[in-house]
Amino acid sequence: MCHLIVGTEDHVKQLRLLHAVRNDLSKRDDQICITSGSFGEGLDMRGSDLDIMCVYRDKEVYDVKPCLNQHKSYLSMDTEDVKPGFTQLRLDYCVDQILFENCEQFANKFYLSSTIWKPRIPLNEKIIIHGPCFSDRHGYSDIAICLHCKTWVFAARHWITRSNNSWPGYDVKQSIMRHGVLFVPIGVKGSPNEDLEWRI
Repeated sequence: MCHLIVGTEDHVKQLRLLHAVRNDLSKRDDQICITSGSFGEGLDMRGSDLDIMCVYRDKEVYDVKPCLNQHKSYLSMDTEDVKPGFTQLRLDYCVDQILFENCEQFANKFYLSSTIWKPRIPLNEKIIIHGPCFSDRHGYSDIAICLHCKTWVFAARHWITRSNNSWPGYDVKQSIMRHGVLFVPIGVKGSPNEDLEWRI
């Protein structure tokens, strides 16, 4: 029955491979796009939208300070006074004027504003903001402009050890942890610093 809804196992594998190849071909020096959601998993279900995460490679978030590359901008996580699953991103080293212009000063430090960062694509009658994403008015696709931390962050440590009926399995968890964490530009609704918060 399941193969009638989402396709055969081979069909799902082929779709995953197709999306992986497309992601690889669209890679640029400063950005990589990742097909996520059901399409990224190889599921072609009626009514599903296409979810794409565009990750900037010339900007890096960290939890534990790495060796700095002078050609990248760096932001550190500040999880004080934010709800679990969210952080503020403090600018520590900047080589990008536009990134600096997207920051707000708070307590003598500069934080990247999720509200200012979000409209990086010009909005028009066909493109709207939907949560942390840009969407077309028909709901066919969502694009999130993300930032990346290369390592697994302390704030997400509980995910590794939580009891969850063995899904995902150990190997899948290890693979996920090796790829690090993404941050999308949306804060906790109603929070006093909502415009400075990012979802982990």
